[in-house]
Amino acid sequence: MKAPKLPSFIKTSNNRQFQMQTRYYNERKERIQEARAKAETKNNGGIEKGYFSNAWRKKPSSPQRSSSLRVLIIIATLSLVAYWILKF
Repeated sequence: MKAPKLPSFIKTSNNRQFQMQTRYYNERKERIQEARAKAETKNNGGIEKGYFSNAWRKKPSSPQRSSSLRVLIIIATLSLVAYWILKF
């Protein structure tokens, strides 16, 4: 229920409303369509079936070793800092 308007010398304007139509954007769908378009333009030089599973098996084991070493260095550093803080 609206309050009754009182007469006045100053005219007040109503607030303007903004209306925008919502849009739906599916990034995954767009990437799939782009990949299909690229695959159609290429000739047999694209990715073969089973490429990703074969690449996963061929993954070198050296990053595993370097990451373990990095974790040990971080643990040792944090232990030394904690010892130094607790000592004082």
